[in-house]
Amino acid sequence: MIFSTSRFSLFSNKNRLFWLLQCTGWGLMLVVALDNVRSKNPELLPFIAYRNLFGFVLSAFVLRQTLRWVRRRSQSRLLPRTALLVGLVLLFGLTDAYGSLWTFELISPLQIKDEAGRLYVDSTTSLRCGIYAFWVSIYVGINHFIETARERLRLSQLEIESRESELRLLRAQVNPHFLFNALNAIVAEAGDPQRVTTITHALAVYLRFSLKQTNGLHPLGHELDALENYLRVEKIRFEERLEYTLVADAETRRRMVPGALVQPLLENAIKYGQHTSEPPLRLSIRAHSRPDGGLSLVVDNSGLWVEPGHSDSTGLGLANLRRRLELLHDGRATLEIETEVGRVRICVELPPPVASACPEPK
Repeated sequence: MIFSTSRFSLFSNKNRLFWLLQCTGWGLMLVVALDNVRSKNPELLPFIAYRNLFGFVLSAFVLRQTLRWVRRRSQSRLLPRTALLVGLVLLFGLTDAYGSLWTFELISPLQIKDEAGRLYVDSTTSLRCGIYAFWVSIYVGINHFIETARERLRLSQLEIESRESELRLLRAQVNPHFLFNALNAIVAEAGDPQRVTTITHALAVYLRFSLKQTNGLHPLGHELDALENYLRVEKIRFEERLEYTLVADAETRRRMVPGALVQPLLENAIKYGQHTSEPPLRLSIRAHSRPDGGLSLVVDNSGLWVEPGHSDSTGLGLANLRRRLELLHDGRATLEIETEVGRVRICVELPPPVASACPEPK
């Protein structure tokens, strides 16, 4: 399943997210701390304000850089890294508690020497350590989530690129095969200029359609119209030895399908049907939409099924198509071969349209 970037976009700007959380968190702590001491120890208000400013600067410019260094040492084992993080929490918690007191007394004319003030500093030391533990947990957790999301996104993009490359390769294998068959038909009719002209025109129409195809989807009717030109070529070549029907209603023709869906099935039927069928070779192409929104496509021909490896059958055409369907529909499409006495039927079932079923063309 390809990772969606909608959730990840919330965390795409790490720097902006950091400062948003940093300002919000320390701002809320300042409000809460000032509210707590306002009535009990109002003389501590300047120190409370300074202490939160000290914590803001310490976490943003010292602890953040320290944790970046720790994260770069990703090869460290879990236990040593955990111990290191606990040590940092204690160190920065104590630095915050007593470093803020020492620097405040150094730069401020106000001195906290009464017992109540010292007691407040000592009693909140564990709280400051807890604040830094929470800060470190949030920082490490968000960075881990972002890095994991980026890695999943990178792998998804690599998978899409790999699929598109394989699809281009598979499509490249289809077109020369068709061209080879069509050129054979032209050679066979070389003695009849009129037929050569008809065949060449039909071939040009099909190739024009083929060159416009991408790895994306197109209406099934476009391919069926183009294949009718191919069938006209074959009809000229075989004359009364070939009969064909093509049935698909208007709704089915508008259905979006992968490129070169019917072509390999038709080529397979003609190639092996002409050698194994009693004349005439009878071909039938039928397509209809299913009630669930899927598509059923059936190509059958008179003759016998030729197993790959026998005669000149390699099985590459159908294997090629089956692989493309697997890539495009994640195993939800099927290609089945049915045989009976004197008949071969290939059935393709496509699932209902899904937005992510096929990569968008580039």
